[in-house]
Amino acid sequence: MLKSHQRIIRDKKAEQDIDCKPFDDLGDCFVRRITRDESKRIILEYEWLGTMGRAFACYGLFKNGVLLGAINFGVPSSHESRNICGLALSPKSICLERGACSHLAPPNAASFFISKAVAMAQKEFGWEIFYAYSDPEAGEIGTVYQACNWYYIGQGVGREPGRLREYFEDLAGNVISERSLRRRKLKKKDLVAHGWKVHYRQPKHKYVWFQGSKSRKAKLISLCRYTIRPYPKRANPSLDQNQTDLNNLNIAFQKSNIKQKVA
Repeated sequence: MLKSHQRIIRDKKAEQDIDCKPFDDLGDCFVRRITRDESKRIILEYEWLGTMGRAFACYGLFKNGVLLGAINFGVPSSHESRNICGLALSPKSICLERGACSHLAPPNAASFFISKAVAMAQKEFGWEIFYAYSDPEAGEIGTVYQACNWYYIGQGVGREPGRLREYFEDLAGNVISERSLRRRKLKKKDLVAHGWKVHYRQPKHKYVWFQGSKSRKAKLISLCRYTIRPYPKRANPSLDQNQTDLNNLNIAFQKSNIKQKVA
């Protein structure tokens, strides 16, 4: 996928909404706290996951009274994800769980919005370590975080190298994650035996940002448990196809192992 899910949605809406043109620039744009209900108007329409997650601090991007974007901060169910600079600083870590801009947002709105929202959240809640994920399934490599100069710490951070994410679909089409599987104390082999389907997805990219004074940022970077890596880049279409072929082989191999274990 050469375009992200959000970009595709924005482009489609721009084609349909011919009477409303996007704003030309960021002049007079501002950011403020909004409610979850206000945030839903953007997130549920444009965001890949189509859910609000566990967010409790929401910010909106406005111009001329129009809500152009929403960013939600929250604490994921995996508390280990917050352990970026050591357990003692986990309470200072927060996840940018959801974020999207509408098709009316001006150029560079996303990077402007993220920078402003992070600064406001730091002042309001005292968070210093911000992190976010980009999902390859949504065509994302984290372009907006790269534009904001966030630090890239890898793909599938905290997972066994090369291990794909697993999702489980029941007979009614409902899908749960492997984390939900563990939380419900269910066993994969039992679900597969009862006809559940196993879906495999690429691990997510993870980015971090340290908010504070220059000396404080340097300190947090020195405490970071992960190696800061070069940004991932989009491959050309032919390379994308080669990678897809390799991914399919990997998925087929893992599927065959599942069947052998169940048998």
